Amino acid sequence: MNCVERFLAAALFGVLPVLALADSQSPAGAGENTKAPAVAAVEYGLDPKLGALPTENLQFKTNTNYLLEQNRVAGARFQKLREMGERTNYLEEFSRTVESVLNSDASERIKEDTRKLTLLELAHQRELAAEKDKAGGHLERALQLLAEYVERYSRDAAVPEVLLRQGYLLRRLDLKEEAIEKFYLVLRSVPRIEGRNIAYSRRLVMMAQSAIADTCADLGRHSEAAELYGRMLQTKSEELELETVRIKQLRSLRESASEGILERQAMGFLEDFPDSDYIPEARYFLAHSLKQQKKRDAALEQFQLLLEAVELAPPDRLVRWMPWKLRVGNELANQFYLEGDYLSSVSLYRALARSNTDGQTRQSFQYQVGLCEERLGQVEDAIKTYQQILDAPYIPSVSSSSNTNAVPAQILRNMAALRISVLKTASSKAPTPRIPAAQP
Repeated sequence: MNCVERFLAAALFGVLPVLALADSQSPAGAGENTKAPAVAAVEYGLDPKLGALPTENLQFKTNTNYLLEQNRVAGARFQKLREMGERTNYLEEFSRTVESVLNSDASERIKEDTRKLTLLELAHQRELAAEKDKAGGHLERALQLLAEYVERYSRDAAVPEVLLRQGYLLRRLDLKEEAIEKFYLVLRSVPRIEGRNIAYSRRLVMMAQSAIADTCADLGRHSEAAELYGRMLQTKSEELELETVRIKQLRSLRESASEGILERQAMGFLEDFPDSDYIPEARYFLAHSLKQQKKRDAALEQFQLLLEAVELAPPDRLVRWMPWKLRVGNELANQFYLEGDYLSSVSLYRALARSNTDGQTRQSFQYQVGLCEERLGQVEDAIKTYQQILDAPYIPSVSSSSNTNAVPAQILRNMAALRISVLKTASSKAPTPRIPAAQP
C-alpha cells in the first residue's frame, strides 16, 4: 500500500471512531422503513448508547449557518477536484481534500459520502495504473477496495454497480467463471436496494445480463450466450439498442445453431435494420448459412448485394466493411473450387483481386485465379496471371487487416514462379500437376 493509500485508509477508518460505531448500527438505506426512535438521530454529539448518557432533553441543530457553510465548502472542494481531470498531482489533491472534509464540521452524511467516494476513487486509480503497469497487481488491489465497499455498505444503492465493476475486473484478469458469478450477484442485489431508481436499476440489470452473455461467448458457450441474448430481446426495453444485441446473438448462433435458424435470424436482422453498420456481417452469416445448405444461387446473390453495398459505402464504412466482403467472397470461391465449379470460382476470385485491398492480399487472389485458369485449360492466361504476381513490386509481408490468412509475399512469388516453370515445360499431352490451392 503506497503512502497515499495509507493516509486515505487512516483518514477513512481511523478518525471519528464514535461515528464509525454509529455506522455499524445504521446501515445506509436501512433507516427509511424503520420506525422513528424515541430520540431523534443527531449528527453531532455522543451516541446515546455509549455510556447511557441522558440525552432526552438535549438536541442539536444541524442547519445553522455555520454548518451549512461547512457543507458548501466541502462540495466546492470536490467540485474543484473534479475539474482537475487526470493531472499528475490528482491523488495528492484528492488526499488533501478528503482530509480537509473529514476533519471539518461538515455533516456526517457528507463525510460518509466522502468515505465511499474514496474507496471507489482508489479502485479507479488502480484500474488506470493497470493500463501502464501490467504486472503491478493493480487490478487485484482494485478488487479488494471494491469488496471492502460492498462489505461496509451492503445496503448502499451503489452496490450493484460496484459488483458490476468487480465482474469487469475479474474478466480482465481472465477469471471468467468468477466474473459470471459476480454478474449474477448484480441481478440478485438490485431488488434488495431500497429507494432505488427504477430506470437506473433496469439498466444495471441489462448490463449484467449482457456481460454474462458476452463472457459465455468468450468461453465458447455459444448456445448459452445466444439464449441469454434472446432473453434480453424479450424484455422489449425502449432503452435497449436492439441492433447490437441482435448481431451478438447472430455471432453465437453461427457457432451453435442449425443453419436454418441462422438463416432466419440473419434475414430478420437485414429486414429490421436495413441501414445498420453491421449489414456486411449479417450478410456474411446469411451467405455462410446458405452455402452450408447448398443454396448456391442464393449465397451468390448475397455476395453480389454485399459487393454493391461496399461499392456505395462512404469512406468511414468502407474500411470496416471491406474485410467482410473479402471473407464472404473467399469462402464461396473456395467452396466452388473444391466442388470443381471453376467458372464460378474464377469469377469470384477475379472480383476479389480487383478489390481495393493491400498488395499481398490481392496477389493471393491472383494466384487463385491462375489455378482456376489452369483447371479450365487456359494455360496462357494462367501464365500471364502468375507473371503479374512476379512483376508486381515486392512488398515484405505485413499483417493484413483485411485478410490475416494471406500467403507470405515471398512464398507466393516462389509458388507463382514454380507454376510458370511447370506450365512452360510440361508436355501438351501430360496432365498439369495439381498444386494445393492457396487460401487467401
